[in-house]
Amino acid sequence: MSVNRIPILFLILALVLGTVCVVIVTNATGTENVRVIVTIDKKTFNPGVVEALGGKVVTKLDLIPVVIVDLPAPAIKALEKTPGVLRVERDGEVRAYAPPIDPPGRSRNTQPPETIPWGIDRIKAPLVWNITTGFVDINGDGDSEIEVAIIDTGVDYDHPDLYKNIKWGVSVVNGVIRTKEVFWSDKNGHGTHVTGTVAAIDNDIGVVGVAPDVEIYMIKALGNGGTGSWSDLILAIEVALKGPDGVLDSDGDGVIVGDPEDDAPEVISMSLGGSSPPDALHDIICVAYSYNVTIVAAAGNEGADTPSYPAAYPEVIAVGATDSNDLVPDWSNRNPEVAAPGVDILSTYPDDTYATLSGTSMATPHVSGTVALIQAARLAQGLPLLPPGTENDISTTTIRGILHTTADDVNNDGYDSLYGYGIIRADKAVEQALSTG
Repeated sequence: MSVNRIPILFLILALVLGTVCVVIVTNATGTENVRVIVTIDKKTFNPGVVEALGGKVVTKLDLIPVVIVDLPAPAIKALEKTPGVLRVERDGEVRAYAPPIDPPGRSRNTQPPETIPWGIDRIKAPLVWNITTGFVDINGDGDSEIEVAIIDTGVDYDHPDLYKNIKWGVSVVNGVIRTKEVFWSDKNGHGTHVTGTVAAIDNDIGVVGVAPDVEIYMIKALGNGGTGSWSDLILAIEVALKGPDGVLDSDGDGVIVGDPEDDAPEVISMSLGGSSPPDALHDIICVAYSYNVTIVAAAGNEGADTPSYPAAYPEVIAVGATDSNDLVPDWSNRNPEVAAPGVDILSTYPDDTYATLSGTSMATPHVSGTVALIQAARLAQGLPLLPPGTENDISTTTIRGILHTTADDVNNDGYDSLYGYGIIRADKAVEQALSTG
């Protein structure tokens, strides 16, 4: 984004009785605004200063002390010096980790015979469907009690292989929360494909997802071109945590995961990433982690030595990709936490179609769906849901510890830079989860 470099007679800051008076004099007509992520002291920050600097507050977050602001680039330094402003970070780009909008391999057969995609079979998810499906409606209200929030490009909410499992959707693109279906529909394809791998319905047509009975929250944070912003991702995570009722921990008991009184998801799945994220992104992820939400993200497709963000955060499970021969493609970023099928993955696509795509984006929902299966199995047995655990965890009392210890260790050398702890196994993970008190 460029900034008009016309000279600016800028601003006068003065402290008057503990408040800030800001006067802007400018002859730079048409100066472009930039979006910044502002961490504030809620007690002392005066939002009026943003307008005085020629900007506007786009949105205010509740779960972390952050406001998203548009303002002229030359005003950033003045904003940084304003009382109550703790940190100002420039926004940046985040993107989906998958290929083109209309990929080769797309099928327009809207009623194909049902098939189990090779990736679902590779992680042995079908072996536990008899104990993880059709049972999670513990309240008798017709709804699953296990939800996966997918932050992506939207979803084809009328798709015959998805519609029964789409519980709620919302768009946060450009910092504006919109709940009408037209705003969170998928014009790209990426989000619909990811959703199918998590939760496509077992209905005798098309495909089946890893966890065909869990419910999906779709938070559209990426535009139709598959790109978005860090600020929208931060907002998306907050919106996901609040759920459809818009309230985090609505009954005030400090528990949201596995609490039937709360709408928060058990899993947040992000098949996206970028570099140089703002610290505010880590702040909101830490909030989710503190409530025992398991967070899963794509390691990235750059062939880099480390995962991209948010996958690189210690609170997030970074997922690398493998092919049908258990090989890691050159483009899958190294040093993931675990690996999963991500090459030539068949799944749902907009307009009631299906497509085959590749990327760590496609690997990620295999892991997200497996986490949902683990929690669903425990819920069915009357066991408490498991916390996510840590990135180096090898215990059997956390989600990550179970994923690590039950994964197929392809190279038989423990953790390695290609596979992390190995290729996940849904069947072994669920079995281990049910043997843990």
